[in-house]
Amino acid sequence: MTLRIELENIGGIDQVGLEFKEGKNLIKAPNATGKSSFVKGIELLNMPADRIERKRHYLNLFAEKGHVKIEKDNKILCDRLFRVASGNRLIVNGSPFHVENQKANLFTLATPDNELISSITAGRNLEGLITQYSDVKYYSHLITNIKNRISNLKKDLRIYLMYESDIESMRAEHNKLKRDLEKAKIERETLPEINLEEIQSYSEIESRYHKFSKDIVGLKNKIEAANDIIRLDKARVRDIKSQVKSMEEEIKNFMAEHPTVDQEIAIITEKVKENRKFLAEVKGEKAETEKAIKEVRNWISLSQNMSLSKCIVCGRPYTEKHAKTREDKLLVEDSHLNRRVRELEFQIDDLERSKEDLEVLIHKIKNDNQIKISKSKQELRRLHKEVSTKQKEIQSSEEKYVQKESELAILAKSIDQGRADSIKLITELDAKIQRIIGKIEQLDKQMAEKSQRIDQTDLVQSEFDFYSVLLNHIEKREAVVKLGVIENFNAQIEKVYQLMSYQDFEEIRFNPDFKLIVRRKRKGKSIDQPIESLSDSERITIALIVMLAGREEYIADYPLFVLDKVTLDYDPTRFEMILDYLTQRKVPYIIVTLAQSIEEASGNLEVEYLTS
Repeated sequence: MTLRIELENIGGIDQVGLEFKEGKNLIKAPNATGKSSFVKGIELLNMPADRIERKRHYLNLFAEKGHVKIEKDNKILCDRLFRVASGNRLIVNGSPFHVENQKANLFTLATPDNELISSITAGRNLEGLITQYSDVKYYSHLITNIKNRISNLKKDLRIYLMYESDIESMRAEHNKLKRDLEKAKIERETLPEINLEEIQSYSEIESRYHKFSKDIVGLKNKIEAANDIIRLDKARVRDIKSQVKSMEEEIKNFMAEHPTVDQEIAIITEKVKENRKFLAEVKGEKAETEKAIKEVRNWISLSQNMSLSKCIVCGRPYTEKHAKTREDKLLVEDSHLNRRVRELEFQIDDLERSKEDLEVLIHKIKNDNQIKISKSKQELRRLHKEVSTKQKEIQSSEEKYVQKESELAILAKSIDQGRADSIKLITELDAKIQRIIGKIEQLDKQMAEKSQRIDQTDLVQSEFDFYSVLLNHIEKREAVVKLGVIENFNAQIEKVYQLMSYQDFEEIRFNPDFKLIVRRKRKGKSIDQPIESLSDSERITIALIVMLAGREEYIADYPLFVLDKVTLDYDPTRFEMILDYLTQRKVPYIIVTLAQSIEEASGNLEVEYLTS
């Protein structure tokens, strides 16, 4: 069966389509003619949309659109279109080739940019990388959500406890008001009713006296109502201040954990700038080296064709051996520069991810709470303004009250004192009864609102207890699953290692901290070596073994395995063993890139099918 992959405007490729047969396929071409660009196209088949956004450099820099398509026996398996959007972002249309797209690229695309290979060869801890592609990520995600929920429940419980205290105070006031109401009603029952028609027939002075008495009572009620609103506003101010304090405490805790978070971001930004500067310098050196390689090859070609006895450049005696030695040295230098470019690009990507993670964390904890605090402070300012307005209203009403009392005292001298006292007392008692009833209704409403929330306390406490137990269980389960991931990976590593018939190491394994350990036996002794103590070739070998173990564990059915550049300076025997392993495991399409000399090449990408 034939697999065809077509690319348009990817990397340095304008347009190309290559066909692959089942088994081992060799992509041959001179350096800088599109081999790595073709591999980038294969990577784009599976790259998720959120990662593609930052991969503008994967597209031909002279183009605004790109296209990658894969088909098998003329049946389209995947078709993805790419275009450059605002902010130099890369937007994709079309689903990835495989449902486990991120795993596919990590465990089947052996390139210098592969995060697993780069991390292993650099001796990094692999916990975050391995666990994000296993079931551990679900537990980690669940733990984060549970911790957030527990934090919110703690806040609710603190607020409910405060409400309970408020309700106790309200109940005491409610009982006092009920007693005052009963007392006022009993006192009112002992007094006669005021006959308004009878008052009208009294002298004008008595009518005015009744009116002033009523006005005074109205002012009293107005003052009391304003004071009630002030009390409610002050209670609301206390609630908001408590919430603000809680949010400020959360920010304070965050800043305690990240005391120099802004400085951390600034340092990361500076490191990214420095790395980009170094990257530009290394790329400049690489361009010079590639130019030198091209010149050397041209010298070799011209010297061979013209059968010269002296070098056409320096005039020294020419021998093909010396020229080849020069070419080999330049190729080794180019290889080292390639590795340095890859390391710097990986470091830049790693730093930018760290920066993004910090910025997201700041936004989530600090900025979101700052917005809430800002809104709460606006509400506090509104409440303070309302309290100030009500206090001015009370002051104005009290001034009017004093004036009315003065006028009433003057009128009282002009009418029968007993009758005046009776009218005043009855008016005040009626108003007092209405005022107490209004206060009781207000308290009933407030207590009902707060009680309704407090009724949820037991439920919230139960939920809090449940999530606390669940968190403990999930954390233990996460630890068990992590150990399972390590055991499974170690089993697959051993399986791959045995099938390859390697003799270099006694054992390769992950320890419980996800650190790769290599056991080597020499002179009758076995020792554990960290990965960073090994040679470059040994590190690449182990990285490929771990990569193949991940393929066996997570994505054994994926039809492609690609080897590009990572084996450039690799031991040919080990390379053959890897290819034999892939053939033995019946990987449908094995794709290997190979640099071809200018003299042998046509200048285009060519595919050579290798029989077993």
